[in-house]
Amino acid sequence: MDKLEPLAVSAPEAARLLGVSKPTIYQYIHRDDFPAFKLGNRTLVSVDGLKEWIRKQVNENE
Repeated sequence: MDKLEPLAVSAPEAARLLGVSKPTIYQYIHRDDFPAFKLGNRTLVSVDGLKEWIRKQVNENE
């Protein structure tokens, strides 16, 4: 059976995936271009959006 990949992750998990600290991920979350959203009282980060955001960051810095 295929394992279902998460569509979104918590802020601490997004920090771990990016290799940054929790305070840093919360700075990113407040940026307009970062793929974070609220679901109830939780802040989540879209996994696909995060991959696209990383691609844009790489392309802007080349």
